[in-house]
Amino acid sequence: MTSIATELLQPAGNLPPGFASLSQGVFHASTILFPDVASFLDRQAQAGSGYSYGQNGTPTHYALADKLAQLEGGGQTVLVPSGLAAVTLVSSCVLSAGDHVLLPAAVYGPTLDVTRTLFGKWGVRCSVYGDEAGADFARLFEPRTRLVWTEAPASNTLEMQDVPAIAAAARAHGALVAMDNTWATPLGFRPLDHGVDFSIQALTKYVGGHSDLLMGAVTTRDPQRYQALRDTAELLGYYVSSDECFLALRGLPTLALRLERHFASALKIARALEGHPALASLHYPPLASDPGHALWQRDFKSGSGLLSFTLRRRGLAAVEALVAALRLFPLGNSWGAVHSLVAVAPLRAPRDGWLVRLHVGLEDADDLLQDLLQALTALPSPP
Repeated sequence: MTSIATELLQPAGNLPPGFASLSQGVFHASTILFPDVASFLDRQAQAGSGYSYGQNGTPTHYALADKLAQLEGGGQTVLVPSGLAAVTLVSSCVLSAGDHVLLPAAVYGPTLDVTRTLFGKWGVRCSVYGDEAGADFARLFEPRTRLVWTEAPASNTLEMQDVPAIAAAARAHGALVAMDNTWATPLGFRPLDHGVDFSIQALTKYVGGHSDLLMGAVTTRDPQRYQALRDTAELLGYYVSSDECFLALRGLPTLALRLERHFASALKIARALEGHPALASLHYPPLASDPGHALWQRDFKSGSGLLSFTLRRRGLAAVEALVAALRLFPLGNSWGAVHSLVAVAPLRAPRDGWLVRLHVGLEDADDLLQDLLQALTALPSPP
């Protein structure tokens, strides 16, 4: 049996007969033609498996969805315009007025915002649980708890969660579990193998890999949930273009290779930053000193290029000075592509101060490390 890294290099399916290309064709279409009235009237039954309308799927769409499902270890995938759209799709599919949803404290900020603001307006209640929750998770459930969100490592501060324990508690309660797995991708962690019902990726990040597309994906192994996701996506008008599907397909063959380099370079940099006098904290679960390392080591096969830290010198001025001194980490609000980036964010209560987030790209690791060290050295000593 070949590895998934090898499978990702194989040409996608859905190629026209006799066209033996290594790359998937880009099929542009709005209108699909039908041979007779009967097939035209039955066109909606083709959505998700055949061709009914351009926005419902072309050979390019299906090739990407099939490859992503293979990457997840099986199931079926729905494509949506962004990672946040994937979050909204799952909640829209599962939740009704009066339902209750659980979210980790360090969840991706827009996930919390859309749950509180949009779904809250429609009568859905949410509670935030501590990121350390695991075996004792059952105490957090209410009678109408329908959905649990997980994210490991968590956005920005990279806390780990005991995902299998959370999934087991949710299953015992009759709730479903959704996980944002963008940090590790299924190459590092397969949520569906650990009891998660909906595995989400922001394809904008590592799958695309080149800062030139916006897309998300939801994968499930339950056929009925897949059909419900498809139906809900259509009601929401969630469609993606063939051109962006092609860009994601272009990124998949190099995904394993890129992640290997991202991970190796980020781990080298994290180890070099341990104990640096300018840092107050360092967050990277593959690092042995990280509080979440044991969970990462138990469940994950690899890491990625995203890490974060705080400075001993508090205040925004120190962060601004650090960012200004960096030469190889431009300031940008994304991650996962070939280029290194730095971003800053205020810490949520009860913490205070500022977080510096680094995405370690594919540049030479020693060059990146020297750039970080010179920028940190230039900071004034903490009072």
